Amino acid sequence: MKTTLLTLMIALFSGLLTAQKSNLIFFAENGERFTVVMNGLRYNEVPATNVKLSDLTAPSVYKVKVLFEDVTLGEVTKTINLEPYVEYTFNVRPKKETAIGKGLNKAGNQIARDFGGKDSTQIKKSAEEKVEYVIRFVSETPLTMPMAQQPVMQSPPPAVVYAPAPTTTVVAPGTVTQTTRTTTTTSQPTGAVMGTGMNVSVNDPDMGVNFNMNVGIPVGTVVTTGGTVQQTTTTTYSSGGSAPAPVVVQQAQPSHYMMPGYTGAIGCPWPMDQNAFSGALGTINGQSFEDNKLQIAKQVFTSNCMTTAQVSQIMALFSFEDSKLDFAKFAYGRTYDLSNYFMVNNAFTFSSSVDELNDFIQSQPRR
Repeated sequence: MKTTLLTLMIALFSGLLTAQKSNLIFFAENGERFTVVMNGLRYNEVPATNVKLSDLTAPSVYKVKVLFEDVTLGEVTKTINLEPYVEYTFNVRPKKETAIGKGLNKAGNQIARDFGGKDSTQIKKSAEEKVEYVIRFVSETPLTMPMAQQPVMQSPPPAVVYAPAPTTTVVAPGTVTQTTRTTTTTSQPTGAVMGTGMNVSVNDPDMGVNFNMNVGIPVGTVVTTGGTVQQTTTTTYSSGGSAPAPVVVQQAQPSHYMMPGYTGAIGCPWPMDQNAFSGALGTINGQSFEDNKLQIAKQVFTSNCMTTAQVSQIMALFSFEDSKLDFAKFAYGRTYDLSNYFMVNNAFTFSSSVDELNDFIQSQPRR
């Protein structure tokens, strides 16, 4: 019994050590006091304008409900996907009128004035009319990961753009031969007949050297009066051998992907290749519900890099504007060609979403 209890305690303690945690921060833009309920649990008993929830288990999906202290304001809900070791900040604020809504309202007011009626500015709103509130993503900040769970750094993936082929320089084999002829005069007895000679050869195959010396006096040479004789010495020196080892010059691999014609800011070094991205795209699109699509997309690209074009393709899979905006903010720090990020604006339906994304980007550290 004691052994079993000890084993359970060790397992529980190990689980606590390896649990992955994240934080959530909610704040009211206009100072409304509220209470946060997630997955059926109330996290702050006393309503506040700013609520921080720490050490939440991740990865996980939380169904969030914000209950206002002023019951006339109602409540607002949102599904939030938490990734490990990230602190997310959300803003609780009244829903802003979109550009299309403003345009329709303006047109309606003009028609009302043309026909002698009252426009919306002249009509007192009903006391029962409620302001609709929303929960909007603001930012995310990485948290420090415990040393025991920090991943082992691996070599970067193979470069998409390959370096030119290595350059090889080979020195061809050859032989150098040098011949030296010298004439010397030596003393010999008068009348002597010379016919002697000497030949010396040295051959070293390891060093590639062949040395030959021939010293002699032609047969029948007679010493002239005065006792001198002329001797001719021929020395031949040869060197050569196998060619030296090739000299190979290898060009260094680039540290990040090189996009043709792009010279702007870089948010991550190695975008997914097209085959891997196509597989991820199919997995995301295969989900039946919008929340699941968004969750899988974030899961895939938490540890992968994208191009702006790939971000736009994923945003096109979402039906709701909130999901598109949520993913566009999430993907910004995981995109290679940051200077092209303005192109994702084409995926939005409303200009208010473009404005909100631009505000988010402006709040990020400059790269």
